[in-house]
Amino acid sequence: MARTGSLIRSALRGGRPLRRGGWRGFTLVELLVSLVVVAILASIAIPSYSAYIVRGQRAAAKSALEQVAQFLERNYTVSGCYDFTNAASCTARGAAAGGGPVAIPIPYAPTDGQVTYAIALGPLPAGALAGQGFSVTATPCGTAGTCPAGSKTAFADADCGALTLDNTGTKGAGGTIGAADPASCWGR
Repeated sequence: MARTGSLIRSALRGGRPLRRGGWRGFTLVELLVSLVVVAILASIAIPSYSAYIVRGQRAAAKSALEQVAQFLERNYTVSGCYDFTNAASCTARGAAAGGGPVAIPIPYAPTDGQVTYAIALGPLPAGALAGQGFSVTATPCGTAGTCPAGSKTAFADADCGALTLDNTGTKGAGGTIGAADPASCWGR
């Protein structure tokens, strides 16, 4: 009877005797299955995270553009022109209005880490007279080559490219999506 009990236990174990006190490791198949699962999760997570980072950098650039536009609007209110680079003409207009030009800081986006966009004053919008219009551009450092030392030079935003804002509030963008639909880059 004792023999029958040990045969039943042996059959339940798959016919192999268990090793006492030994460790049972992973089989190669189990290891490959776990690697495939990790690879699938990484293939989903990494592009999502990268898109999240780009959207965050784009939001910082949009904020910087709007900040520059506010400073330029203040200059226009005080001195009657946007052209802060031509201080003599703005001062003459501002003196007549009782003020003078306001110093416009040109920030780089973002202010909380490595620079990813270069902010610069662009050419006047079509039809604008000198001093009576402005255009501000935020160009990704990966494409600009004008970012300061320590910037994130590998950063690029292929979807929206360079973002622009002018004195009429017209928002523009380059890139694969932005060239056709700038509102999609400014809205998200």
